[in-house]
Amino acid sequence: MRPWLRRHGLDVARWVFLALVLVGAWWGLRGRGDEVLAAISTTSPVGVAVAAVLVLLGLLATSAAWLGLLEGFGHRLPGTSGRAVFFVGQLGKYIPGSVWSMGAHAQLARSHDVPRRVTVSTSLMFLALNLATSGLVVGAAVLAGTWQSVLPRWAVLLGVAACLVGLTPPVVNRVGSLLSLRAGELRLRGRDLVRLVVLMAFTWSCYAGIIVAVAPQPDAGLFPLAAGAFALAYAVGVLVVVAPAGVGAREVTLIALLAPVLGVAGATGVALLTRVLHSGGDLLLALLAWLHDRSHGQVARRDLTGSA
Repeated sequence: MRPWLRRHGLDVARWVFLALVLVGAWWGLRGRGDEVLAAISTTSPVGVAVAAVLVLLGLLATSAAWLGLLEGFGHRLPGTSGRAVFFVGQLGKYIPGSVWSMGAHAQLARSHDVPRRVTVSTSLMFLALNLATSGLVVGAAVLAGTWQSVLPRWAVLLGVAACLVGLTPPVVNRVGSLLSLRAGELRLRGRDLVRLVVLMAFTWSCYAGIIVAVAPQPDAGLFPLAAGAFALAYAVGVLVVVAPAGVGAREVTLIALLAPVLGVAGATGVALLTRVLHSGGDLLLALLAWLHDRSHGQVARRDLTGSA
């Protein structure tokens, strides 16, 4: 039994991981099939198609940000392999808890000679980048009067300032290097961080566009509210670590913020469609990246064998 486990243990772990991911993705939408179908029936096919494209674009931008952080540690993965590591590892977020995607990233990147501590530090800094930029989006929405905040204006300004400071090179590099526990040193220049922030701004814009596209009555004027609502819903989902991919917490936040404009039924439909599209995008890109990387690796091995 032990020799068999040594030979096939990793393969078993991968299949268990995939099974848990699929169960987690199903769990987030269990018993809501009728609501999802009703939401789709009230949304134009063009709106759903536009939203699906925006999901994929936003996810691709996040993968570029993660790989940019990893490169800041001195480890550059080829595009095909890097996207496979990111998207397959990201599926771990559908398993309850906050460590599965980081562990999956670390295991996958290890085959490219990236120390596990560096990969985990990259994922932690990526999470911090998401939260800091989402804080800026939420702060901008509140300061612009998109909705009334329970916090005083000075507290919102203080939060925005903290997010800006947290995105400066000295802070990012220091925190990242400490998290790696001397396994690597994060070295990002100002222009590197500007690029990362631009990528995340593009991502939040795509995700806001999804809400506009699937709204019962799409209107560009909904964009500021959609951006702030999704950014805040994302942050809430991250904080509720027991929820796989923020399931439930994110939808409740979105509905609460969008209902005054779209109505409860409309906001619920938008929240459900957003969840379905994001889950589908995660699974699709993970599958495509894995297949592409696998076929690319097989071709490379044949080339090496032939040249030998």
